[in-house]
Order: sequence, then C-alpha cells, then structure tokens
Amino acid sequence: MYIYIANMGEDVIERVNLETNHRDFAKIKSYNNKHLPLNVYSKYLCGPHRLILDKQRQKLYSLNAYDNSISIINLEDFTSEISLYVGNYPNNGIMHGDYILVVNGDSDSISIFDIEEKKVIGQVKVGSFPQDIIYNEKYDLIFVSNMNSDEILLIDPYSYRIVDFIGTGARPIGMTFSEDWDCLYVINSYFETGINGKISVINLQSLKVTGEIGVGKVPTMVRKKENFLYVLNSCSNTLCKIDLFTKQKKEVYCGYAPGYLCILDKYAYVSSAEENKVNIIDIDEMRVVKFIETRKEPQGLVIDL
Repeated sequence: MYIYIANMGEDVIERVNLETNHRDFAKIKSYNNKHLPLNVYSKYLCGPHRLILDKQRQKLYSLNAYDNSISIINLEDFTSEISLYVGNYPNNGIMHGDYILVVNGDSDSISIFDIEEKKVIGQVKVGSFPQDIIYNEKYDLIFVSNMNSDEILLIDPYSYRIVDFIGTGARPIGMTFSEDWDCLYVINSYFETGINGKISVINLQSLKVTGEIGVGKVPTMVRKKENFLYVLNSCSNTLCKIDLFTKQKKEVYCGYAPGYLCILDKYAYVSSAEENKVNIIDIDEMRVVKFIETRKEPQGLVIDL
C-alpha cells in the first residue's frame, strides 16, 4: 500500500510504502522550461499540488499550478515521462473514461485532456474561479464548484453542456457526495471574511440546500465516512469530525497550513505544507498517532491499495 505525495515546493512526487516506509521520488520537469520564480531566492517551480491515479494504465498524473501543466508519471519505474500544458492554474481534476477533466481557476474553464493522445482537445467555459470537480455515478453528472460565483454547476459528461446550477453559501470550494449519491456536501469557505465557514447540505433530487453546518476558519475539503463528515480547516489548522445525527463536533490539530485530506479505514492522512509532513490521525479517537516526513510543501495525496 502506497501513499503518493505532491511536494509543491520542490517539484517532487514521493511514493511511500505505508507498511515498510520505503520511499522513492519522481522529479517533475516543466513542459516549456519556463518555471515560475516565486521570489529572487527560490528555484523555478512547476508546483505539483493535485494527483490523479490511473491504475489501469499504471500512471500517476500531477496537476502543476505554477506552470499550468500536467505531468505523467510511469508507476512501473516511477519516473516522470512528460509534462504538457493543460490550462491556467489547474486547481483539480478527475478521470472520466479516456479523459482527464481539469478545472482551471485563472481561465474559468474545464480543460478536456485526452489521455491516449496526450493533449488538450477542448475547453468548456464554467463560472468564476472554479475550485473542485467531482462525478456523480447515480445522476451521471459532473459537479463543479465556482468559488467567486457562489454556485455549483451540473454538467453533462458527454456533451459538456451546463444543465443546471445550485446556489450555495459564500466561496464554495470542496465537495463530496453521500454514499447513496443523493446528497451533496459543499464547503463554503467565506474565504476573505475571517468568519467561520459552513457546509451546505444539498438534496440532489430537489437541487435545494436543505441545511447548513458550521465549521472552522477557511475550510477547504470535506470527506464523508459512514455517519460522519470530516472537514479540513486551513486557517484553524484542524481536522473537524461532525456527527451527522447529533451534530456534535470533535477537532484535532492536524498541522500548520493543512493542504489535503485522505481517509482510509480508521485513519485520516493530512498534508501539512508548513511542517513538511503528513499527519496520520486515528479518526475514532481523533488524535495524531504518527506522521510521515516529506519534502517541501506537501499538498495533494493519493493512496493506492
């Protein structure tokens, strides 16, 4: 069992065996050799920050925020094969069939990346500053959160036509579905206000917001497991566990500047960009039980069973 870690501050993808702790690295290279200098002292960086696992093809795809590229990593020898332009500030992406759909924050669009052809074959206009993209199997629809439009778009995954939208609270970012696919949980970050964020609970049969749940400052990600929601609060530096029946909450410190959240079995894995580690949290007891040291500024995580 491996965990893959995107290190935004070094252009390195780490692969760590969670059983033996053995690790190896793949170095990301810019598609045009024009990395973005963050300051006069820094190296030029591509900025890998989100990862997509393709087990069928034995590939790992890295979305690189600084040079607007996607990198393809061969999992057999764990080397970076190629980097290609994908769109302006790729925030997130999903695989759908033979394509990777990437939301581009700085161009308000989705790029359609053909996996076999290794190129962008089209773009779809969406709302302002899209952040997250997820696919609902039951309704056969793609959902995109637009942070500056305060809305969720519903998109047909074949024609890429916008079929509906849902208004939410301020600055929607991360999303997740219930196990029966009938409920959508949306993080409203209230990004620049300094007030605590909320989760909008949306019934997908009616496309209406049916409830709200308060969380910490600038929440960014939400995951659901059984009767609980797990929310990453980036300014509170906490992981919050919410009982959906009692609405009781428990919080645990999960590292300064938490970047990404994965949940597997009884553990949450949270990357801490400022502390250069991934904290492993027992979600039954809500306490950090161990951590994985990383390279600089870990962000996106993927676990391969």
